[in-house]
Amino acid sequence: MDKITEVNLSDLSLPSFQLHSDIPQPYIHEIADSIKTHGIIEPLIVRHTDNGKEIVCGCVRYQASILAGRKSVPCIIKSLSPEEAESLKIHENLKRLPTNDVDQGYFFIMLIEKFNWTAHSISDDIGKSRPYVSQRISLVRHNSEITKAVKDGSITISHARELIRLDDPFERKRLLHSCQYDGLPVNLLQRCVEDELRRLKYLPPAAESPPDEIHSDNSPYLTRNCEACLNPFEIVNIRHVFFCIDCRKAILDAISDERNKSSPNTPEKDS
Repeated sequence: MDKITEVNLSDLSLPSFQLHSDIPQPYIHEIADSIKTHGIIEPLIVRHTDNGKEIVCGCVRYQASILAGRKSVPCIIKSLSPEEAESLKIHENLKRLPTNDVDQGYFFIMLIEKFNWTAHSISDDIGKSRPYVSQRISLVRHNSEITKAVKDGSITISHARELIRLDDPFERKRLLHSCQYDGLPVNLLQRCVEDELRRLKYLPPAAESPPDEIHSDNSPYLTRNCEACLNPFEIVNIRHVFFCIDCRKAILDAISDERNKSSPNTPEKDS
């Protein structure tokens, strides 16, 4: 059984790389309140380094203990290499506060660059599939806008996986905007991306769908009306054009005037 030692908070230091980059303050305060009432139920895990005692597992409990006014915390001191410490860190932390996909991606890259791990060895160690690991690595190595959107929750990693297939920054940004503000589902995004790649000759031509499949009442494809002709179109066939509020209103007013002129039922204005 591991020996538990009471260690002064002033003798502990946070690790240089933390798995959670942005821990919500309300969560830390909630843990601090629990510590005031019940104490620290599970000891921190620390290791000796050249700079003293470094926390391996328990960074949140450490910060919460400071808020709770404690001077010391119970610790288990282990003899761990830097690599062993990182492996233990991810196993312990993934059981606690959910880790977002972006933080995981940065952590996997750190293991690769610092300890020469591979996506295969990471997947074996954490019990996840290789695509799971590779997707999160690709996410943080790719476009920063997409990374930010995943981290703030406005798109999922499934959306990101499709978006990073595109090289064209304008088309990528257009579709990212559709995902964030129009609620473009992943299955429609995939169609948009494949249409674009096919247009650029990256993919073979798609097989034509039977007409009854395209127009079926049970079709999963969402539609919206064009603001110019007012006809309904599948979202994948709607294109964004970016105007300021005044220009957009002027253009829509002009389109409306033209539509009224061409309508046979439009009454003539008095001269």
